[in-house]
Amino acid sequence: MIADGAGASAVGHGYTYSAHPVSAAVGLEVLRLYENGLLENGVKAGARLMAGLEALRDHPLVGDVRGRGMLAAIELVSSKTTKAPLPAEAQPARRIFDRAWDNGLIIRAFPNGVLGYAPPLCCTEQDIDTILERTAKTLDQTLEDPAVRGALKD
Repeated sequence: MIADGAGASAVGHGYTYSAHPVSAAVGLEVLRLYENGLLENGVKAGARLMAGLEALRDHPLVGDVRGRGMLAAIELVSSKTTKAPLPAEAQPARRIFDRAWDNGLIIRAFPNGVLGYAPPLCCTEQDIDTILERTAKTLDQTLEDPAVRGALKD
């Protein structure tokens, strides 16, 4: 062990990021971005994202839309009435993620059929609109899938 080899001497160590000029410069740049409107942009973009996702609530697969700011989720269900999730045998996470990826949409697809969103604070209105368009396309393609369509209850 290192401690055994050190004897009475202290073992010098340091963190590569502590008081390092590059880390300090990055931290200062992050603060500059925040102070120059990045957070405000995130608030505006988050409101647009949530409004757009809420507009998808009527889609046959969408059971719930939730989120705050730029962190959001759509829960897919087999029954809008009971909010029963899509069955595991329909492999909703794999089917949804693959379609989203093919559509140029990066999401987190949870195993129970929940689509997770966490876009960056720097998103423009057009970026958010693109996310929403690609989400709608992905939902429509998923609805056309025989395994998913067969799981729908109402």
